[in-house]
This record gives sequence, C-alpha cells and structure tokens, in this order.
Amino acid sequence: MTLLDVRDLSIRFKTPEGVVQAVEGLSFALAQGGTLGIVGESGAGKSQTAMAVLGLLARNAKVSGSIRFEDRDLLKLPESQLSKLRGNRIAMVFQDPMTSLNPYLRVEVQLGEVLERHRGLSRSAARAESLRLMQAVHIPDAAQRLRSYPHELSGGQRQRVMIAIALACQPALLLADEPTTALDVTVQAQILRLFAELKKDFGVAMILITHDLGVVAEVCEHTMVMYAGRAVESGATQTLLNAPAHPYTRALLEARPRIDTPLTDRLLALRGQPPNLLQLPPGCAFAPRCPIAVDVCTQSVPALRSIETAHLAACIRV
Repeated sequence: MTLLDVRDLSIRFKTPEGVVQAVEGLSFALAQGGTLGIVGESGAGKSQTAMAVLGLLARNAKVSGSIRFEDRDLLKLPESQLSKLRGNRIAMVFQDPMTSLNPYLRVEVQLGEVLERHRGLSRSAARAESLRLMQAVHIPDAAQRLRSYPHELSGGQRQRVMIAIALACQPALLLADEPTTALDVTVQAQILRLFAELKKDFGVAMILITHDLGVVAEVCEHTMVMYAGRAVESGATQTLLNAPAHPYTRALLEARPRIDTPLTDRLLALRGQPPNLLQLPPGCAFAPRCPIAVDVCTQSVPALRSIETAHLAACIRV
C-alpha cells in the first residue's frame, strides 16, 4: 500500500537575484515500510524535497504539485493539521545533530518534550519511555546519557539521540538527511546497521537523503538520482548500482574510491560544476558535463522513460 505519493512537485524560491528553480516536476512513491534513497550532488534538490514533505520550506518558497501522505495532500493542509503530523506521523533526522539539539537542555528534556506533547505521557512515563528509546538505538549507559548535555556526547551518540527523538512517536515515515556525513567510517557503519534494525523492528518507511551511493546500497530498496532539481534515474537499488543507465549515475559510481584501486591511480571526478539554478541551461541540465551529449541534448529536457521494468532514466542516449 502506498504511504507517500509525490506528483509533479516543483519548488521555486524568489530571491533578489531572480527565481531559483530548486525542484522541477518530481514524482515518486513510497510504500508502507519501504526504503527510498535520494542521491545527488549538493544543490540537486534532495533536502528541499524533504522540507516540502514536512512543510518546513522557507517563506519565499512557491510550491506546486501534490504530496499525498496517508491519502491527504500535505500541501493543502492548514498549518494546525500539518503540525500534528510533523514529529508524530512524519519525523526527520537532520544533517547535523549538534545544531539540531538544543545545547542548553539535557537529552531527557528534549526527548521527553516530544513524548509529552505528541503522546500525552506524564513526565515520569516520558522518562521511562525515553530510556527505552535510548536503549533501542544502542546508546551505552543510557540512563546516564539521558542526563547529559549534547556537547557531552560523541557525534555518533548525538546522531542516535536524534534518531530516538524521531522514533519517539512511532512515525509511519522517517526522513533522514545525510545522517552519516559528519561521522567517521566506523560510526557510519553502526548508524546504517541501526537504520536496518529500525526498519525491521519498527516497520517504519524511510527516505534516506545522501550523496553516498554506498549508503543507499546498505539500506535502501529503491533509489532515485537527482540532478539540478530533477529526477534523472530511478529504480531498484541493485539495478542502479549494477546497471546504471544515466551518464550522471555512471559518473557518480566511477568517482567512488575503491579499495582495489592502485595507489598510483588518480581518482576519477566529474568534470565541470553543477548548473546555476538561477539560469538553468536549455535542454538536459547535465549536457554540459556529459561525455556522450549530442546537439539535441541541449535543445529539450528529456523525460523519464522506462528502460526496463521499474527502471526509469531521463536520457535520449539510453
């Protein structure tokens, strides 16, 4: 059963310099208990898509399309109803746990506030549930850590606290924006294993936003690759990793460091820079950087089309 259905989502920001086209014509769906990875460089529109789902876009944003969650269009809900869903049925783990947590409040206060506000628990019941959640995300000595301030925790522990807060109301959908970026490799692996456990134990659907294809390979069943605000490829994660169709997806995979690469070899890198969203080039936005682009690529924007069953790519050369 479909939990989240996004159709023709467009997000524009009016700025003194002009209109920024952050997301254009984006469509995707997520089933209950499913996992979707959204991959792309900075500025691809990944985080803005998540913010649109939560209704947390900046005031200068203009949004069109539809975002249906549990058969309700979130873009048409009044703020009072959206506020009840936010943090309750839909939760988010933000990119930097240090700035997401209040440095002046102990962990138990920040976690307990969610439980008291959304689930109506008493203070003592909220503390008991907070302890259970801290243990569920594998924080050692959870009772003592509840009394800690954010700066007294390691980066991995702070991220686990953010995950505990996000899970406090047993949401149907969890959005995670670059949840492993600020962590070292060992802690990254622990957090990814934790996400896999949470999906199994809590049955929560997840959207994982990342620039790392290794992360989606570990956790996500399906992956959508974004470039300059548009989806350029989507399908089952293993299909995209084993048989990428779009030149951008292939370039991302080729740029990944490999353990079997000789030390004398230089890492491959995508040539050029992502386009200016104030002045997108005509045609395919990736064409100026694409090694297989032809003249027609600069004349019209390619639509997503089926490559094989449930595998879509937006490229006329495929």
